[in-house]
Amino acid sequence: MRNACPTSIALLWALLLCFWSVGCSSRSYFGHHQPSGIAPKPALFESTEGPRSLPIFRADTGAAINWQGLLEAIEWADVVILGEQHDDVVAHAVQLAVVEDAMRRYPGTALSMEMLDREEQALVDDYLADFINRDMFLEQTASTKWLRIARDYLDDEIDRETFQKRILRIGWPDWENNYQPIIDAAKAAGSPVVAANTPWLRYMSVANREGYDRLRSLTDAQKRLFARPKRQSYKDYRKRFWQVMVGRAEGEPPEPPEEGAEEDAESLHMQMTDEQVASAFRGQLIMDATMADSIAEALRDGAEKVVHLVGQFHSDFAGGTVQELRRRKRGVKILTVSMQRADAIALREEDHGRADIVIYTGAREEPEDEEAEAAPAPTTQPTTQPTTRPTSQPTTQPTTRPATTRPTTRPTTKPDDDSF
Repeated sequence: MRNACPTSIALLWALLLCFWSVGCSSRSYFGHHQPSGIAPKPALFESTEGPRSLPIFRADTGAAINWQGLLEAIEWADVVILGEQHDDVVAHAVQLAVVEDAMRRYPGTALSMEMLDREEQALVDDYLADFINRDMFLEQTASTKWLRIARDYLDDEIDRETFQKRILRIGWPDWENNYQPIIDAAKAAGSPVVAANTPWLRYMSVANREGYDRLRSLTDAQKRLFARPKRQSYKDYRKRFWQVMVGRAEGEPPEPPEEGAEEDAESLHMQMTDEQVASAFRGQLIMDATMADSIAEALRDGAEKVVHLVGQFHSDFAGGTVQELRRRKRGVKILTVSMQRADAIALREEDHGRADIVIYTGAREEPEDEEAEAAPAPTTQPTTQPTTRPTSQPTTQPTTRPATTRPTTRPTTKPDDDSF
């Protein structure tokens, strides 16, 4: 460089500035685009009814956009992450609409799902290739094994206690109506479906109990079923995890239970120690890393785009899946969408910065009694969510949510929360 002419030096700096600007532009669609709200292919569909007519807002400025504006953002993105609350029926309708439109516009777009783990990939591929039919797929996937458990209980083959232990460990709310139509849409489009997650009852639990060193010692066949996180700092993500899990900051002592209060699952959950929460966080990062690795691999394998369905805690406020994906695929263009169960005509204060785009799916009324609250979902949580949250809480869920299925002395499974 000592003998370089001024022109050469100026050219070098111009190239560096160009490189840096490209790197920055990949971080956020709205950082460098002003959407018109009208997609370049307006004849794609005839109307904007149903999920396509919901309130949609930019989470940076609060500006309203329409479905066409959302499609413009999807056109820019390599990866579209749709953050859900797992039992939000309207959110699943939005996901289906996004998948249908994205795959129609961009053939070869892959569907990626937190709800399917890598061990199920061959089963998914068999279904897409018509080696098995829809009923066989529903019967065999681990995501719907709760149906068989329920059948065993109804046939008096297992007792109530065994039923409760098994049913609450696996599955997703109303798979056949909430998730299966989205898989079927991908199949109809001839698109791949990525079983993105780790078999979390196994490897997430190992990370919880024994740490990442134990995972390093496993066989190559086992290692193909998970990915380890690239780093473990995640300061803001870690802070939010503590708030959701135990309603306090790391390092603060648990609040003592009220005198005379009944020792229930919620109170036990809130008494978890920092060591127990840190253990659960290790498992959380295994999920984030595995999903991010699966998405990056789909892109390397030639997917035009990837639409990823995930519990919104993993993606809101640049959650762990987003951060892991950026580390695995430099310069990847990620569009995050968060679907909030609320009635809103403007962006709520607590949703600023939550994602690139926030879609409000409407509030749901609380059940009036216990009988109304019961639902055929394989989870412990009720199927409704409070729609108002204190603005000081930057999480997607209230922090007092009980985890009724996991003993707090061994928090080896994922948090009992619809956003995970």
